[in-house]
Amino acid sequence: MKKIETSDTETKSKVSKYVVDINSKDFLTVNEASALLKMSSKTIYRLIEQNELNAFNFSVRKTLIRRKDIDSYFENNLTPIISAKKEEINPDNSYTISQAMVKFNISNGALYNIIKRHNIPKEKHGKYTLVRKEDLNRIFQ
Repeated sequence: MKKIETSDTETKSKVSKYVVDINSKDFLTVNEASALLKMSSKTIYRLIEQNELNAFNFSVRKTLIRRKDIDSYFENNLTPIISAKKEEINPDNSYTISQAMVKFNISNGALYNIIKRHNIPKEKHGKYTLVRKEDLNRIFQ
């Protein structure tokens, strides 16, 4: 019983030291950033890949993120998340991918490239992928 308590105490002290250490750093690794934000490292890499979070890749195994960039990511992205909830994507205000292909006379691949290039939100709704009519009409007209 005493060994378990000793082990628990050591673990808690190491974890608290790690958290304090992360909070004092100006540059974080992906694993440190994921621990700080309580996200998976895959999510951090996805944010970096989508250019939503700035990072510098020193080598295949060493990517660093400035603490300022993490802070600015949240400052810049809090408002759009709230406003995105107001403009929900639903079948009434959206095209399915096949409807958009027919309406704008465009191929599936070209449509997805346009959606990706313009960062147009799309949402899976059952077996259909929906894109707001307003967003597509603005691009094609």
